[in-house]
Amino acid sequence: MALAPRVSVLIAALALAVVCAAEDAELVKSHLKSSTSVLFFDDFDGSDWSERWKHSTADKYTGRFTTAQAKDWTDAGLKVPEKNKHYGVVALLAAPVEPVVGPGAPLVVQYEVKYSEGVTCGGAYLKLLSADSALAPEGLVDSTPYSIMFGPDKCGGPGKVHLILRARNPGNGTITERHLASPPVPDASDYTHTYTLKISPDHKYEISIDGEVKSSGDLLAEGVVAPPLRPPREVPDPEDTKPADWVDLAVIPDPNATKPADWDDREKVEDEAATKPRGWLDNESPMIDDPAAKKPEEWDDEEDGEWTPNQIVNPKCKVGCGQWKRPLKPNPAYKGVWKPPVIDNPDYKGPWTQRLIPNPDFYEDEAPITSSVAPIGGVALELWTIDSGYMFDNLIITRDPQLAALALEQLWKPRHEQEVKAFETQLKANQDADKERKRKEREERKKNRKKGRGGRRGSEQLESLADSFLNLFEPGAALGPLAPALDPLLEWLRDNPEGIVLLIGVTPLLLLTVLMIVRTSGRRKDRKDQAAAAAAVSAAAAAKKTDAVQPDGELAAGEDDAGASGQPDEAAGAADEDEDEAQDEAAGASRRRTRRAA
Repeated sequence: MALAPRVSVLIAALALAVVCAAEDAELVKSHLKSSTSVLFFDDFDGSDWSERWKHSTADKYTGRFTTAQAKDWTDAGLKVPEKNKHYGVVALLAAPVEPVVGPGAPLVVQYEVKYSEGVTCGGAYLKLLSADSALAPEGLVDSTPYSIMFGPDKCGGPGKVHLILRARNPGNGTITERHLASPPVPDASDYTHTYTLKISPDHKYEISIDGEVKSSGDLLAEGVVAPPLRPPREVPDPEDTKPADWVDLAVIPDPNATKPADWDDREKVEDEAATKPRGWLDNESPMIDDPAAKKPEEWDDEEDGEWTPNQIVNPKCKVGCGQWKRPLKPNPAYKGVWKPPVIDNPDYKGPWTQRLIPNPDFYEDEAPITSSVAPIGGVALELWTIDSGYMFDNLIITRDPQLAALALEQLWKPRHEQEVKAFETQLKANQDADKERKRKEREERKKNRKKGRGGRRGSEQLESLADSFLNLFEPGAALGPLAPALDPLLEWLRDNPEGIVLLIGVTPLLLLTVLMIVRTSGRRKDRKDQAAAAAAVSAAAAAKKTDAVQPDGELAAGEDDAGASGQPDEAAGAADEDEDEAQDEAAGASRRRTRRAA
């Protein structure tokens, strides 16, 4: 119950922050709507959105967009209200817009998407329709020409963020879709996300999600879009085919190789050590006719055939029946499947490559987007989805990247932060509620245990001891930081307070075991250190003795070996003997004290 005021305070603080953010957002929206650098902007606020956006009247598009306020939003957005429908809606631009113009004037397309009810399969992309005097919003169909298609599309897998340019070949007039070869993956989380496309006059592009660049490069570079914006000078000759006798296998199995006589490729062999179990019935069948089965009265042998009773397991075959066979076991001599070695192919001619010829559709074009991609006359959402709840908002088309960045910072970012805070608040409230529920369940179990044991004092003391131990791991307590790592053990102890006895009994044993291991390791180290010290002392004494006998420093080979190898062993042995004597003396003193006490 004490948690409710804190949650209420958090919610009130968030509401105040939302009000302040909403006031700032309205100023930004007003600026974007009035800026001459903005080619198109819509925030879908108010009821007049339907005057700017018109639904397609084609029979296919039975879905109708609405505007609604998503959870944790402060204003409205365009919403997909129903599942399993085709949607089509168009808004015309005030004037046709060239995809790219002179230096320093890129095209920037940006909008927000939120999967408020999750995403399974559906598109959330924009189509920037090609400008045409005959372009009518109500006449939108799936084949309506567009210049650029951009936005997320997800169905089953991770999905992709489309970037498709419809470019016209000036030589033959054909129009082809040029797809980004490696599109980025969309963000399918429940939060609102902003998708931004930037195409520069130098044919560089950037795709960003929430302000972070996910894909960028040169649209004219090899392999970036397929097919390329600029056609290759040469193409493979369709008339050139690989000869039937062309051999392109570099190696082949050796036809003269034979399997060695001692090669055993039997993976399993009979177990020669196995014997037939006692009680095995060789002359009995494993399955017999069911003696309880009776021929149905309506059975007609002429129509239904000869009647046979059902088969059941022979009750005599408790051990086994029929012909006994030895079981199989892994073959210890098994070498695997034999394969002939490979050799160089004497008929190998190398890899075959198709002959290249001049591309009949080749054309020179230094700025293919400007010359081949049609101007933009409208914006369309032409979608199919099995989901509902897709939200769209703050759609902007501009030549000024700073204005798109302003919309990202002042419109999307506060909204995203509000969603994150709301999620964290709800998560904390759920966790607190779960803790409260568990506490009540423990209290109830504690009451039931007291009733069951009739108020025995020992059990109450164990519960009190367990509670004191668990309090050490509460937040802010001395051992609180260890609680997450020990959560399963603590939860078990809450449900089974009698387990404190086991915990108290096991913990000292574990500590004693660790101390014994540490002490044993230290004793071994001390022995090695004593042996090394004794060896050093002996070596020094031997060196002094040698210097006294042979002042010139000449030493016989045999004496050198004795001084270098024999003395350390004797010193180590003496150290062990001293330690054994000390232990015997301590043991004798202990026995004497025991006798005096007796």
